[in-house]
Order: sequence, then structure tokens, then C-alpha cells
Amino acid sequence: MIITKIEKQKNNNKRYSIFIDNQFAFGIDEIDLLYYKLKENEPLDNDKYNYILNKLLLKRAKDKALKYLGYKMRSKKQVIKKLEELDFPQNVINKVIKILEKYNYINDEEFAKAFIKDKMNLKGYGTFKISYDLKMLGIDEDIFKKYLYSEEFVNEEEKATSLLLKRLKGISIENIDYKEKQKLYAYLARRGFSYDSINKAFNNLLKEF
Repeated sequence: MIITKIEKQKNNNKRYSIFIDNQFAFGIDEIDLLYYKLKENEPLDNDKYNYILNKLLLKRAKDKALKYLGYKMRSKKQVIKKLEELDFPQNVINKVIKILEKYNYINDEEFAKAFIKDKMNLKGYGTFKISYDLKMLGIDEDIFKKYLYSEEFVNEEEKATSLLLKRLKGISIENIDYKEKQKLYAYLARRGFSYDSINKAFNNLLKEF
């Protein structure tokens, strides 16, 4: 096989994309490019290619993934996307993901539980928005729905009532006009609360006065 092109990556001038026989093969750090003496229009023997792919890049990808996970919990999809952005080959990415899952560095169920608690309790999001965000992060609905729609884990009605109270700033809900009530309703809806939970929140406050 022949290295037909070596191209500096646009988003990282310390990494290069290697093309073999006119096909993208892998991304590599500048220091490794120099160490392994990879040059355009020169052959790359199988032993060196296999070592780079199955030893060097596997270690580099694992290190990058662990560093990425070191900042905060990530979903499996997020880690895969990060490694793809760094131009690691798919077979290397697959191996790294298996290692990370084996040692519980990636656990989509634990990620979903922590995400739900954070977004519900700290951010004040409702189940609709949380559900949408989790799907965008690649979490399977079967994983998160047992927590998101369980009153033992999440009480959306209670959270909606709490947010409504904060928004009212001590004013009785009976003392605000229809237009203000619509604004409050829209506020909770934008945060992803279900219409049922919003209505119950309003009713809960009306019962108190």
C-alpha cells in the first residue's frame, strides 16, 4: 500500500490525515507522523500499518476518550462523535468503546439517571425537553423512560409547582390576570413540562389560596 496523501487537519494543526491508496486511512499526531517517518508517495508495509492501527492509535484514542470523559459524564454517542472528529478509524473507535464499557467508563443508564436529576432539579426542565435532549445524545428510550416517567424518580408536577411559585415571587396566583397566566403557562411549556403537569401545578397553587 502507498501513502498517497498526508493532509494537515483544519481544526488541529498538530494532527494529520493519512490517505492510503487514495482512501482516508486514519488521523495521526504530528509527533507520531515524524517518528514513524510517514511520507507521501512512499509504501507503508503491513507490519507498520497494523502496529499503528492496533497499538498506537488504539492507545491514543483511549487516552483521548478518557481525557474527554474526565471533565464530566458522557453518553456513548458523545464519545464516538468525539473520536470520529479526531479522525480515528471506525474499528479503533469500536475497540475503545468496548474497553470503556467493560470498565464502566461509559454507562448510558447511569448517564441518563444523572442527566435527568441535573436537568430536572438544577435546570428546572420538564420531561418533554429532557426526553428530547437524551434522544439527541443517543440514549435509547428504553433506558431512560423507566426513570423519567417514574414518580419515584421524578415528580414533574412537584417541580412545575415549585418553579411556578418562584416565578410568582410571592404574588397569589389569584391576583394575576389572564395574560400573565398565559405567560407563566408558556414559560413552563418552553422548559419542557407536559400540559398535564402545568395544569396540575396551577391547580395546586389555586388550592392554597
